Parts: sequence; structure tokens; C-alpha cells
Amino acid sequence: MKSWFKNKMHARNKQEPSAGMLRLLYFRLVIPVLRSVDQPEIVARGVMMGLALGMTPTVGVQLYMVFVVWWVCRYVLHWQFSLIIAMAWSWLSNPLTMLPLYYLYYVTGRLLLLDFDPEQDFESFSRTIGQHLTFESGLWGTVVEVFHFMLEKAGTSILVGFLPYSIGLGLIGYWVSFKLATRYAEARKKRLAGLNTIDGASS
Repeated sequence: MKSWFKNKMHARNKQEPSAGMLRLLYFRLVIPVLRSVDQPEIVARGVMMGLALGMTPTVGVQLYMVFVVWWVCRYVLHWQFSLIIAMAWSWLSNPLTMLPLYYLYYVTGRLLLLDFDPEQDFESFSRTIGQHLTFESGLWGTVVEVFHFMLEKAGTSILVGFLPYSIGLGLIGYWVSFKLATRYAEARKKRLAGLNTIDGASS
């Protein structure tokens, strides 16, 4: 697995679609976690909040949501997380992934609500979204469009269906990123200590 990942990440394979996507995700999402100078706890909170807010059905406004939540947490609740990392991870929910994510939320919500009436298939669901979500009305107009679609066209299914993914991925993201950030922070300390030892011996 490790050798497969290294092979995919090699520059010679960057023209392959799968390798290109893997490289994009790695450099956009993982590298900021590894290179952050914040404490592992702050980094992990950033990943958690980015995933939790990014998985909400608010494509088009989630970056604004991340900033508002960060500001409230930092200056009102005095609870910090990395804004940059949170914004990076909220990007997983974007116009390209919106249709499959919203449909997943829709189906999940119907199951959780025990709604077994005939549901829309993915094609008709996509057409409905295309007709009602344009993302061309500015920030407030986009918010109104999104919530009108969810309440009027998809019922409450999406509003219920996103919760397991938002909460679950947020918690998993925190756990994984905390371990990863802690490991790299310790490795960085050892490396710096080794350099200081060499410099001390040289002088």
C-alpha cells in the first residue's frame, strides 16, 4: 500500500487522472496538517471543524460558515482551532461533489425518517437541483436558494441525512489528524534537537 501511494505521488505520474487527484488531495489537505506549526490539538480541531461544516448541505457558503464559526469560537467561546486547515478541509464539499453528496444525504435522510415512499432517482434529483440552485444570487441569495430547495423540494430528508456524515467524519478526522500531527511534531522536535547537537559539536 505504501509503495503504491509513493508511486502514485511521483511526479512522473501526475498526468494520470487518479494520480493527479491523489496529489491534489494530498497537497491541499494532508500537507497543511503536517507543516502546521500549531499544536496538534489545534490542528486536529481544524480538521474536525472543516469536515463537520464542510459536510453540511451549504455548498457555496461553507467557507463563510467556517470563518463565522471560527470567529465565535475564538473570541466568544475562547476555544481555538486552525482556520486555514478548517477552510482547506471544508473544500471536500464543493460544486463538483455537491450532487452525489446531496443525493446521499437525501437517501440517508429518508431512511432515518422511515420515509419509504418512492424516492427520486439520481438523474431526476440532479435535474431538480439544476433547476433550483444557480449559485448566482450572491451570498444571501445562495443561502435562500439552498434552504428553499431543501425544505420545499427535498423535504427535511437532506437536513436530517447530512448529520451522520458531518458528525462521524468530523470525529474520525479529529482522531486521525491528531495522531498524524502529533507524530510529525515529535519527529520535527527530534530533527531540530539533532541539528542543535551537531551545531553544538561543531562549535
